[in-house]
Amino acid sequence: MAEDPGVTAELILASAGCAALCYTLGRHNRALTLQRWHFVLNGPERQAIESLRQKMQLDSALARQALDAAGRAREANRVPDALTVLRVALSILEDAGADRLTRLRAMGVYSRMVRAIQPLPPPGAGPFRGPGLRAAASLAGFAHRFLVGTQERFRLWLLFLGLGVRIVLRGGRRLAHEASRQPHLGRPWDLFARGLSDFDALDASHLSAFEALAASLAAVDRGGRLRLWDRIAGDAR
Repeated sequence: MAEDPGVTAELILASAGCAALCYTLGRHNRALTLQRWHFVLNGPERQAIESLRQKMQLDSALARQALDAAGRAREANRVPDALTVLRVALSILEDAGADRLTRLRAMGVYSRMVRAIQPLPPPGAGPFRGPGLRAAASLAGFAHRFLVGTQERFRLWLLFLGLGVRIVLRGGRRLAHEASRQPHLGRPWDLFARGLSDFDALDASHLSAFEALAASLAAVDRGGRLRLWDRIAGDAR
């Protein structure tokens, strides 16, 4: 049975129209929407956000300090010491990654308790250096345009952040192994440092997502019955 060309054309036009509508709705006035959330965050929420920021800064400082010490040992031709300290840097990164992934799962659960979430900008490749992470960010940014609800967009951010952490950790393990096999080759050391920079960029977005969720939860818990943002942070400890 032959298909009616008119019906096929109508289906194509309808699909294109729906896609265009979602794209247009997705590009709403984010600045105006953000203004409506400015009143939400109070002292306790800001304290929780600041505590998380300090934790992330400490993790980054420890990992970089270990990598710098490994680099100095390598330059002094103390290869066994360099590899040992590099594994310490990797261990710090893995512990930090496990913390981030646990919190992201908790944020996904608690994000379902609110009807709307403070909007976040679309993901983009700009802050990242690794090709895999840049590709994932670009793909997430493209998908972000076709999502209308703030909850769906927020959970897309969580999905991307979790994927990004896994990409960095997988690369760090591979590079540490490569460095142990060829310790005098500079490439794995340089790429490991690049991975730390990408992890810092992921942390910045992680913190923004945590702040958005804290504001959203605070909006439905103004009486202080439950400090849910503290519970989310606690789930990652």
